[in-house]
Amino acid sequence: MSAPIVAAAILLPLVIVPIGCQPAQPVAAKSDSGTTATTSTKRDDGERAFTQDVVEINAPIQPPEAEPAPPVRAEPVYRPNDDRPVHDAADLAALGIHTYRSARMTLWTDVPSDAAEPLPPLVDQFYGQLVAGLGPLPPARDGAEFHVYGYLMADEAKFREAGCLPEDLPTFEHGRNRNNVFWMREQPFAYYREHLLLHEVTHCYMLASTHTELYPVWVMEGLAEFYGTHRVDAAGKLHTGILPDSPESAAGFGRISLIRTAFAEQRGKTVAKVLQLLPAEFDKPEAYAWSWGLSHFLLTHPRYGETFRDVLREAPGPGFSRELARRYQSVERDLLSEWMLFVVNLCYGYDTQRAAIDFRPGRPLGETPGACTIRADRGWQSSEILVEAGETYRISATGRVTLADEPKPWVSEPQGITFRYHDGWPLGLLLMCVRSETGLTGGADDSLRQVLPVGREAEFTAPVTGTVYLRVNDGWNSLADNTGSFEVTLNREPPPRASSAAKTP
Repeated sequence: MSAPIVAAAILLPLVIVPIGCQPAQPVAAKSDSGTTATTSTKRDDGERAFTQDVVEINAPIQPPEAEPAPPVRAEPVYRPNDDRPVHDAADLAALGIHTYRSARMTLWTDVPSDAAEPLPPLVDQFYGQLVAGLGPLPPARDGAEFHVYGYLMADEAKFREAGCLPEDLPTFEHGRNRNNVFWMREQPFAYYREHLLLHEVTHCYMLASTHTELYPVWVMEGLAEFYGTHRVDAAGKLHTGILPDSPESAAGFGRISLIRTAFAEQRGKTVAKVLQLLPAEFDKPEAYAWSWGLSHFLLTHPRYGETFRDVLREAPGPGFSRELARRYQSVERDLLSEWMLFVVNLCYGYDTQRAAIDFRPGRPLGETPGACTIRADRGWQSSEILVEAGETYRISATGRVTLADEPKPWVSEPQGITFRYHDGWPLGLLLMCVRSETGLTGGADDSLRQVLPVGREAEFTAPVTGTVYLRVNDGWNSLADNTGSFEVTLNREPPPRASSAAKTP
């Protein structure tokens, strides 16, 4: 994270939490020929991504007289054949290991049945969401449907005795997979048991989908974390790719606290630093947190999500990060500024959609005051008014907004509600900042963090030449139930008049 970003401190305690699959070596997938493709331990070209010097990629030019190449018949693409462990259910049961099956998963486990039985049907639901999010899998050569085989272990010794835990399986803390087979240790929280299960199934699916062309490790782990973050509603329907609304609803997750603690301790990561994460760094929880954070930010953002999904489909190899940087080059400064705000303001229930900024450069004030409408249910909004550095302006606001309906409507005028605060300001207070529009062509800037209170009326001297952005103060997880707007007027203050009083000699 750049120096301006890490200068501020968010004082949250470090929470030690369970963590995902934590590969001790690069993730590998076997091809049909039996060869193994492994994620590179070298930083890919994404290490230069999201800077002011993004690499361009140019296609080779064909000689003008070249004869057209004869058509080549495309060979069918197959996914690797499923690994299908074979066990005698009665022998396993004698050891206290029971078998649970569904259309998409076979699970062997020694945990109580009330914890185990819901898991295979959960994977059946999850499969459809993986197909929708990551695209359909190639067919298997033998025509088999995709199926995963998992071991959920409370007592590891039982599984070693039964021959279910390979001697050559690298050590792991929470979960590990090979092709479409995975092993995971029992977790202290029901939510995190399901999270880790969905995480490992995502790995199995991606390895089958991408065959031998693996994504960078941050993508593999970031997507597994993204799809593992979930909730099951009262009707039993699975929702994935969510941002948990409370620590209690996602017990054991802890990624939000890890990011905020890292930021407070000046260890926050820029986008480029996340793209540079190496496999060896995933022996610590923070690498999973940052990979999840960037994946969630990009996939749920209304401006950046489609591009991220396109690159997932079109560049599933080591050049993924480089191609992603190239596609985002035209919006690089905007993306980096919003990533900075995401990291600074991240909380349970953070609403990426409503926090997204529609960047609209301002126009200089003319003879008449500028005016705009600021909605209460959005984050920072452009006034489309340009102010000049060193000049003094007066800004005023009118109107009412409703910030909540329960237990009764909370109505606020621009000065805010002084019995409730957020980030040190009264709830409902009209806030402003000035985003620089001069001398910056790329890279994040922290002008959006230089917040000034407006209330009903304020006078300010513009710190930079830039566009005025405004928002109604409320939690970033509490925007959806807000209604109403403020009408804002901004004009330039005339210079003070010289005194005409006669001086006494």
